[in-house]
Amino acid sequence: MSCVGLLERVVETVLSAGCLLAAEWERPDGPRGKGDKAEVDVEIEEQLRASLLRLLNCDFWGEETGLSFTEAEFCWVVDPNDGTSDFLQGRRGSAISVGLLRNAVPVLG
Repeated sequence: MSCVGLLERVVETVLSAGCLLAAEWERPDGPRGKGDKAEVDVEIEEQLRASLLRLLNCDFWGEETGLSFTEAEFCWVVDPNDGTSDFLQGRRGSAISVGLLRNAVPVLG
């Protein structure tokens, strides 16, 4: 798969995960969690981990679910809800952040 093809698939994957974040925002009682921990963060990261590793099986560094390092050439880096504290306080603007490193150098994000 080319880098362009991979980027398109990653964007689709992140947009799909974004639906979970949007649904959490719309909950009648508001988002679940407190402080800087939201339950949806783990749910999004678990979905992203599975989907991204299907696209390119390599190392994974997730803010919520931890690290899986094997010294592979590539590594996914994920923050499933960048801005969790503000999100839980009802402020818009959080984002799903996904990057791909090749030998510790960013190549996609």
